[in-house]
Amino acid sequence: MSTRNGEGALASIRQLEQALAEEATTRTAATDRLQAARLEAASILETAKQNAAAASAERRRQALDASDLEAAEIHARAEAAAAELRNTSAGILDATVEAALALILPGAAGSEA
Repeated sequence: MSTRNGEGALASIRQLEQALAEEATTRTAATDRLQAARLEAASILETAKQNAAAASAERRRQALDASDLEAAEIHARAEAAAAELRNTSAGILDATVEAALALILPGAAGSEA
């Protein structure tokens, strides 16, 4: 009977070793799956960050483009107003010079026309 008990104990030890080996294999597989999931999550996060940065850059570019257009419109209006002011001031200057000449040289202002 001692042989039978020894065989039974040996069989139990073998079953225990097999269960431990299966548990180690399962643990390794789970660890590998966990690592793969972490890598995938990191990749997804990096892609999301890149997409957000690209969207932000596009919004910034659109805002700058709109600002550039608005600045160009303001500049054009300012140039038109400045041209009008230059024309008006030139006319006023001409009239002032004519009036001054008429006061200094009473006969000269009428003789030029």
